[in-house]
Amino acid sequence: MIALATTTSSVAAALLSGGCTAHSRFEIPLQTIDATVTRMSKQSGGAKLIQNYKLIIWDKAPMASRRTIKTVDWSFRDILDINEPFGGKIMVFGGDFRQVLLVIRKSTRAETGKCKFGKIILMASHGKD
Repeated sequence: MIALATTTSSVAAALLSGGCTAHSRFEIPLQTIDATVTRMSKQSGGAKLIQNYKLIIWDKAPMASRRTIKTVDWSFRDILDINEPFGGKIMVFGGDFRQVLLVIRKSTRAETGKCKFGKIILMASHGKD
């Protein structure tokens, strides 16, 4: 099995051999909206690399926004032509899920509480907001 390791944090990426942040590895725009896809084309070297990997390990995942996770999900579906969560790739999201709270500008405590990481993954895998 071929695995790819990436991370949300550039500090953590520096600790990985050949480390790269998820934004750089998957060509994710810094500003995303719900309909955003990565800048990676199906013929690019990055897309061919993703096609060869069976397992993708994403460290510091709780630091990523819901839109970033959805962008990767929809892009993998498009690149791989498979309408399954993350294009059928096995995704392992790591990080301290209790320590890192999502930061949502101008939100109330209740709104922040509604955006739990597990819920983001479940919603992304079902194609929901």
